[in-house]
Amino acid sequence: MEAQNQPTMDMLTTLSHELRTPLTAIKGYTATLVRHEQHLKKQERLEFLHAIQQASERLETIINQLIEVQQLELKPLTLEYGRVKLCELISEVIEDGKNAAQQLLQYIHHIHPERSLPSFQFTMSCDSEESKIETVTICADRQRLKEVLKNLIENALLYSPYGGAIEIGVRMLVNEEIPSVPQQPAEYQLITCLQKTDNPALHNQQMIEIWIQDHGIGIEPDQLKEIFNGFHRVDTRLTREVNGLGLGLTISKRIIELHHGTIWAESEPGKGSTFHILLPAA
Repeated sequence: MEAQNQPTMDMLTTLSHELRTPLTAIKGYTATLVRHEQHLKKQERLEFLHAIQQASERLETIINQLIEVQQLELKPLTLEYGRVKLCELISEVIEDGKNAAQQLLQYIHHIHPERSLPSFQFTMSCDSEESKIETVTICADRQRLKEVLKNLIENALLYSPYGGAIEIGVRMLVNEEIPSVPQQPAEYQLITCLQKTDNPALHNQQMIEIWIQDHGIGIEPDQLKEIFNGFHRVDTRLTREVNGLGLGLTISKRIIELHHGTIWAESEPGKGSTFHILLPAA
């Protein structure tokens, strides 16, 4: 019975910690402002207010993710399909990624002003021998697909504590080019994890592959198999400092499956990770 209840206990422990952290920050900074407002310099007040704003935004993100996961459990998500220009969308996501990186660096500097900050470079790769991928569109919910890509970029940032390049790519695949479940010998160090839908159409038509690659710390084999499960977070110094419920990948997996697609990850500890998305081209 205790073993059966362990996942629930782990979830509640994670949730209580993630809620308490921003609430403690808000409470502490607010109390300081109330008690010592007349003695604080303008710059100090601004720093406290900025910290309160960051903690409030973090709390809002947690609540929104919990609501979204609950909605996905209770009822099917309604997608608003339209024609999506992939490379145009990826360009937007890269700009959002640059902003997310800047916010992350500001947060790290706020809690560790003595630490040298990492530097991130974003690159885009759009190529295909079959057609001009720059002009290819797919039928998808643009906002939901953008949400998935943003989740994956934020994930790449968190697991790249020393910075480096983050590449987002897209290519067209046909028939025999479409990957199946990776088969790796146990001793091989490239660890793979495939979350796959039971959709035979995946191997009978043109597909679009989108990938996001980082050169960070990578993910250990025992943690890689759990990353798409709710409330699981790969434990690193940076993720402990920035916090997170580990729901972004869970939500992303649901969204991709609703698009009749599949999502999986490859990771080599110490060298980085690549997340792949496979979607029908038509």
